Amino acid sequence: MRNTRLALVVVALLAIGFAAFSSFGDSGDEASNGGGDSAPATTSGPAPADAIKLILAFSPEKEEMMKALLPRFNAEGVEVEGRPVVAEGQKWSSGDAQTRIAKGTLKPQIWSPSSSLWGRLLNFQADRTYVADENPSLVRTPLVVAMWEPLARALGWPGRPIGFDTILELATSQRGWAAYGKPTFGSFKLGHTNPDFSTSGLSFVAAQYYTAAGKREGLTLADVDRGPVRRRVRQIQSSIVHYGDTTLFFADQLKANGPGYASAVAMEEATLLDYNRTRPKGSLKLVAIYPSDGTFVSDNPFLVLDAPWVSEAQAAGARALGIWLARQLTPELAARYGFRPGDPDARALPPITRANGVDPAQPARVLSLPEPRVLNRIKRAWREDRKPANLMLVVDVSGSMQEEDKIGQARQGLQVFLRQLSPRDRVGLLTFSSDASEVVPIAPFAGNRGTLRARVNELIADGDTALYDATSAGWNAVDKLGDDARINAVVVLSDGADTASRSPLQSVVRQLAARARGEGRQIRVFTIAYGAAANKQVLADIAAASGGKAYAGDPDDIEAVYLQISSFF
Repeated sequence: MRNTRLALVVVALLAIGFAAFSSFGDSGDEASNGGGDSAPATTSGPAPADAIKLILAFSPEKEEMMKALLPRFNAEGVEVEGRPVVAEGQKWSSGDAQTRIAKGTLKPQIWSPSSSLWGRLLNFQADRTYVADENPSLVRTPLVVAMWEPLARALGWPGRPIGFDTILELATSQRGWAAYGKPTFGSFKLGHTNPDFSTSGLSFVAAQYYTAAGKREGLTLADVDRGPVRRRVRQIQSSIVHYGDTTLFFADQLKANGPGYASAVAMEEATLLDYNRTRPKGSLKLVAIYPSDGTFVSDNPFLVLDAPWVSEAQAAGARALGIWLARQLTPELAARYGFRPGDPDARALPPITRANGVDPAQPARVLSLPEPRVLNRIKRAWREDRKPANLMLVVDVSGSMQEEDKIGQARQGLQVFLRQLSPRDRVGLLTFSSDASEVVPIAPFAGNRGTLRARVNELIADGDTALYDATSAGWNAVDKLGDDARINAVVVLSDGADTASRSPLQSVVRQLAARARGEGRQIRVFTIAYGAAANKQVLADIAAASGGKAYAGDPDDIEAVYLQISSFF
């Protein structure tokens, strides 16, 4: 009888472990949830009535590792003061999690962002000590500039040190890759994630300010605000293809479009290794450039939050989980997921090898984390200096948008989106039902912000759905600007199938795909499948053809979706 009860307990604990990740999709499936990589993967499985329940919020690149480890922890039945500890995993972009924790809208007991810099920013922006100054590192991975191997060799890789000076030269050169004997690769195109959301983006931008200021540590507010420093960073930003929410988006685009999409992308070493492991057969390999000026290392800290919502029992349970993870995360296990050991003195193991495009002996110089107030200023300066955008917002106002107050929630989501834009952007609004109508022509946001806000508040729903015609019209409006010096994009929201277009889907897809792989004006389309009746596959095809990204949302989370899309600008 005792053995039977024991078997039932083991089965129940295994079920809890499986439930902890039952709602996770594949790491690359970002279009399936409303918030992309910022949407939580929550659990709803059973747990013992007396269990100490923990939420561990972690950054997206650790998803596969956590999917393997947390169910094992739950199945082992670790106890604190006689009570079982059950951990639930939630995936959040580091910057999004930091903002939400500071606001109190995300309340995990444990947080593992990509870098300790987010913990510093949390304490600074919340004006209280949520996390300790020193915290254990789960795994480590350095920031690199991922570049196609032939291009890197043209710059002298692997023998010649390559720094941000070289990146700046390429970013501002009229000759582009022709100056290095690679004219067929055209202009130099750089990609990095949005530093408000992503560690690689914030680290890369911070490294640019260090380099421009001629420093490796001790960056000050005065350094960030110096005119020559700002101008130099602005020059580098001028070569940006697109910003983005995570490096996983860039990896997918590089797989689909190759060197025509971007020459180089700032990403973490672990992401580069995963790209090379999963890249299409016959495609070029990426190699890691560790900037000779210095780079940051993402330390993936294990942060137990000192917050009002964390009880003493949960804090004790969190510490128990931390001890358990430290035992499990051997150098061998870390390497299995492309990471270096959490101990900076421990040796990196295969697949972290030169044969796989990375160098276990690098980086030669590691930059120290700036003070929180300096990091905060870097983020603000980047918003002022980032590459501006030409943007057309395309919104479905067909009759079905009246259902579930979808039109009302869409209005609120659009207002959230508009708050993220820069006065230097140029923005327009196009609506569609039976026909497409340009409500606000694309113009400088500094001048038409009030008009856009007013027109958004006036949106009403009626008529059929001319999705294909509206998408084409939005794309044409951006294309007519003839502006290759800005990010060019269209954001399309639709809640249903096309019922009124004159243009077939195939012709629209051909139009969008014509420039996605090569030189010339790149116009990305980001789509939102809004509500259960939306044609998700069609909208995903439209986004993919242009090199953009597809999202799905409903009235409850449409604000979060628009906020996520804003990370691309």
